Amino acid sequence: MQILGVADPEPGEGEVIIKVARCGVCGTDLHFTSGHGYTFDAGTIMGHEYAGEIIALGKGVDALAVGDHIAGMPVIGCGHCDNCKTGIDVLCTTYSSYAEGMAQFARVSARGATLLPKTLSLADGALVEPLAVGRRGVRLAAPAPGTKALVIGPGPIGLASIFWLWQAGVRKIAVLASSTRRQALAEKMGASRYILEGDQAGEEIVRALGGTPDLVIESAGVPGVLGRAVELVRPQGTIIALGLCATPETFSSGVALMKDITLRFSTTYTREDFEACADALARDGDRATAMVTDRVSLDDFPQAFEDFRAGKIVGKLVVDPWA
Repeated sequence: MQILGVADPEPGEGEVIIKVARCGVCGTDLHFTSGHGYTFDAGTIMGHEYAGEIIALGKGVDALAVGDHIAGMPVIGCGHCDNCKTGIDVLCTTYSSYAEGMAQFARVSARGATLLPKTLSLADGALVEPLAVGRRGVRLAAPAPGTKALVIGPGPIGLASIFWLWQAGVRKIAVLASSTRRQALAEKMGASRYILEGDQAGEEIVRALGGTPDLVIESAGVPGVLGRAVELVRPQGTIIALGLCATPETFSSGVALMKDITLRFSTTYTREDFEACADALARDGDRATAMVTDRVSLDDFPQAFEDFRAGKIVGKLVVDPWA
């Protein structure tokens, strides 16, 4: 990991240039720099959770203006194929990447720009992207306020899921974790009970929720967690898989079949999810920003990134490229 000086980006047709205010780091960045499986090429500028102020417009951009504050979607599809019609740009086979927000200036597709409410600070705008992942997962589950929900893994995506469960009116939210280091964050986001994994965890979950979970959101992304979700969810319950597991996962399809459960994987988000997150941050920002625990400069980022990889950073790590 190196901090290098490169030429300032220039806007192409349909693009804008932003002065990056903040850029967040997520587990995907760890996966893609681990040296296992798919990895970034040497010289890749990383950063897909970012927000900033527009300082230049490319040809054909007329819905945005210099000075606008935006959050940028890091992947933009062609907009015409059947995959793009799903609303999930990353499914497009010819998508363009704009995941270069770990810099002072970045290119953003005008089609992927979400205007931030004037009441929302640019420093908080970088949370739109990770919140959008949780928002789509919860939206697909469509929980009623009385839903008994379990979130496995209180990392940033798990915390985002808790946030959106709370926004949906769900108040019975248990979290299953391997340690207590994120307990305070989960409770700030809206979790009603925090439970450590162990032999008695299943019974504790039932007692905490007043019954077997109707909904399990898997956001840990480690082997064995999907099987654990199948074990813990009630018959005819729903599992939403948000965790990115880079190794093969195994679970008993027979148990899942006999319980008649619904297992739904969710990738990224839609533009509507992005816009909803910007509005939610402006409305309930104190709850959402509780996940941010570490803010560093670009110069300090390489060491902070390795601290993040080593588990020394409890919540969300964000970079201020102008610090």
